[in-house]
Amino acid sequence: MNSKSKLLYLIGQFPAINHGYLLAEIRHLRRLGFDIDVISVSPPDRPVTELTEAEREEAARTYCVKSLSAARIALLHAAEFLRSPWRYFRGLMFTLGLAGIAPRRVLYHLAYFAEAVVVGRRMRDLGIAHVHASFSATVALIAAKTFPLTWSFGVYGFGELHDPVATHLTERIQSARFVRSISLHGRGHLMLSCERSQWPKLLYSPLGIDASEFPPKGKRPPDSSPARLLCVGRLSQEKGQSLLLEAVASLAAQAHPVQLHIVGDGPDRRWLENYANQLGMSANVVFEGWVDQNRLMALYSETDIFVLPSLAEGIPMVLMEAMALEIPCVAPRISGIPELIEHRVDGLLFAVADVDDLTQSIRTLLDSPELRQRIGRQAREKVLREYDMASNTARFAAVLEKQLYGEQSGARQ
Repeated sequence: MNSKSKLLYLIGQFPAINHGYLLAEIRHLRRLGFDIDVISVSPPDRPVTELTEAEREEAARTYCVKSLSAARIALLHAAEFLRSPWRYFRGLMFTLGLAGIAPRRVLYHLAYFAEAVVVGRRMRDLGIAHVHASFSATVALIAAKTFPLTWSFGVYGFGELHDPVATHLTERIQSARFVRSISLHGRGHLMLSCERSQWPKLLYSPLGIDASEFPPKGKRPPDSSPARLLCVGRLSQEKGQSLLLEAVASLAAQAHPVQLHIVGDGPDRRWLENYANQLGMSANVVFEGWVDQNRLMALYSETDIFVLPSLAEGIPMVLMEAMALEIPCVAPRISGIPELIEHRVDGLLFAVADVDDLTQSIRTLLDSPELRQRIGRQAREKVLREYDMASNTARFAAVLEKQLYGEQSGARQ
């Protein structure tokens, strides 16, 4: 295959349970004719025995930076310094300039530099000239300042946008060949972080799912009691699970008891468990932790309403999954979510951080099985129409063709 067909995906952690869409996208791009190698900064988030077959295949062909020994990384740096002292020194000085004077930030950025040199050398060995970064943009930025390569990066939501100064967002945009935003809302935030001259490189290209993997579930009997709610996400402050616990307590006080299953783990887990106990809701809430896809599908099949209480998001893949399964969803009216959900058409939206509005939205669906059924059906239609993985990956393939190879046609055959 022509060398210009080659592309590197640099990912913070791959495979990872919460980045399954990246795995699906990479494999689909390969089917469209792209020659894609993957470098992961960190090893997979689970033991090999817990990975799916597709994840094991990808893990076996993925080059992992942190799997190298410190001695090996030191040797690679020494070799690169001897090969091009000026280029090496230039990359190091750029890295220190990003870090500033705070000792902790200096240490972090020196680690990024160490990783960037490994990435740049690997790309040279593979004959790859462009890297597309996901959750690893600072490493890619430093690599591009140290090696003769081009780069781009994806912006998925809160993590990349909430602190543009700390994440060097302006510098990233200026340096990158293009920036992919999965939501129009995200593209708007990117515009605020750069000069108008940079706006043409900020490209909207949404994600998607394979809806055939999420067929409509069988409906639970409308009089099933208690109703089952499901929430999926990292247990951390910005995900707002404490607000959902308060809503569950409020529903119980209104004689609308529900059973809430929370999937995910994170720094807030113990606090949330204690808070559920304080609210007297321990018997109504099950903390599932991280689960594999089989367990998640089993939970979906027993769910009446999917609830996302987040304070900050992009366009969550779990919402697309639930919608494809015809599960009515309740989500906050923030960021890119209104692009996915039209209020009272294919889901219910509530005012972010408003527990009363969240509670009322859940109760509205509890009180009307007909509304749940109609919204669920229309939700799947929305996903099929606008968030199909094959169609949207082909759309991103066209972006790659145009931005990297100057071609207007579709992906290679």
